[in-house]
Formats: sequence, structure tokens, C-alpha cells
Amino acid sequence: MHLKFCLEPKTMFVKKEFMENSKFEAFKAEVNEKLSIQESQISEIVQNQKIMVAKQDEMTAKQDAMSADLKAILA
Repeated sequence: MHLKFCLEPKTMFVKKEFMENSKFEAFKAEVNEKLSIQESQISEIVQNQKIMVAKQDEMTAKQDAMSADLKAILA
């Protein structure tokens, strides 16, 4: 949506006229759709990263337990 400003003689106020541009509106809709897709992909990636961090923490805990067991066996 573009704004067209014009001043009439002897007035102190600005008139705003909205000019609709169908190509611009279609472009905005396309951009919004792509943005929505990207946002959903980003949220999926964030969720996958959280799952990976949880799995890494679980593996670290298992490795620590195995290390403690091995130290106990060797001691």
C-alpha cells in the first residue's frame, strides 16, 4: 500500500490517499507465506536441537556412570 500526499493551497493539513497495487499485495502475501514457512522450519530445528541436547546429556550421564564403574573395578 503506497501513500500519496498532497497539500491543497492555504491548508495546513496533509491529505493521505491510499493507492492499492495488486502486484505489491501479491508480493506481500508471498513474502508472508515464505516467512511463515521459515518460522515453522526454525521452530522445528529448535525442537530438534532441544532433543539432541537432551540425548547428549543422557549419554554424558551414562559415560560418567560407566567411568565411575570402571574406576571402581580398577581400584
